[in-house]
Amino acid sequence: MYKKLSSAILAASILLGAAAPMTSFAAPAAKAVQVKKQGQFTTASVERTSDGTLVVRWKASADLGAAKVYWSTSPDNIEKNGKLLAKTYTAFNGYVTADPNPNARIYFLIKGGNGDTIVTSERKVNLQGAFNFRDLGGYQTTDGKTVKWGKLFRGEELGHLTSSDLTYVHNMGLKSIVDYRTDAEVNALADPVIPGAQYIRTDEGNAGSAADLNAMIASGLLKDEASAVAMMVGFNKQMVDAPKFYIQLMELLNDPNNIGLVQHCTAGKDRTGLGSAIILLTLGVDEKTVMEDYLASNVYRAEANKKAVEAVRQQVKDENVVAAISALMGVQKEFLQAAIDEMKAKYGSIDNFIEQGLGITKEERAKLKAMYTE
Repeated sequence: MYKKLSSAILAASILLGAAAPMTSFAAPAAKAVQVKKQGQFTTASVERTSDGTLVVRWKASADLGAAKVYWSTSPDNIEKNGKLLAKTYTAFNGYVTADPNPNARIYFLIKGGNGDTIVTSERKVNLQGAFNFRDLGGYQTTDGKTVKWGKLFRGEELGHLTSSDLTYVHNMGLKSIVDYRTDAEVNALADPVIPGAQYIRTDEGNAGSAADLNAMIASGLLKDEASAVAMMVGFNKQMVDAPKFYIQLMELLNDPNNIGLVQHCTAGKDRTGLGSAIILLTLGVDEKTVMEDYLASNVYRAEANKKAVEAVRQQVKDENVVAAISALMGVQKEFLQAAIDEMKAKYGSIDNFIEQGLGITKEERAKLKAMYTE
């Protein structure tokens, strides 16, 4: 019934998506830090414009007077080890600058006149061959802490990274690359070697599926958007019921030698999306914020998804089927919510899932919070 789709289109249209050159997106702001007393920074963010200019923004609970903006290629001890970029005023709520080091990831510290500080960076890592590679730092936890920048990353397949991207990523100091992909996915596009980073596969030995999209359509699995949503809801429940990927992930995170970890799959939205949600929930980030991070894949993948769906539409004339494919290309609240609901239904709570389902003791969870929040 349908003309056979090219392998490139198929890869972009099935469950896990496909990589494509990055386009520039504004990075979501770091979550607001709970104000404990008057005179504190409450939020900060960095956005990159189309010409590479960086826009640093912040807000405070009061006018903190004079401000200093520092930058560094490391998120640690920026005031001490970084460089002073500018002297300004907190009331201006921001500063625009050329990228002080285009060949490296940059972290900023803003210091108010009263001594209060806040650290921020671009959410999205500035790469040419990956568009859904981002930092999990900057999110507030329910106990008033903040997830550290530059320690935990999420991404998609890395095989499209350019030579300059590889240098950029190497300079980020990554220690561990966790790849959730099956053998078929890895054989289709292997990860490049990142010097200094160990490579860990969680699904090695799983051949994976090479199912033709036309066969899936003929089977009725992708007859409309509702069928695609049901498929993804079931997939997310299954990952909670058999969480072997995430048990291994938690073990890796508990080892300080792995700080500087990126987890990824093919599109960086499903297996990686749930992995990122589990990390943030374990660190104490609230469900609403976790959902916002999950849904942000739709922003970062928007252009690539649009092109892929347009290509599919040229060969698949049934708009209900196109709607199903479109649903698979992105993420929806129902997908992650199904996983969260399954945690609660099966274990009674998210905390119980972390302790019983993933095997993380209270002591280990406290250690994780100490390592990855401040």
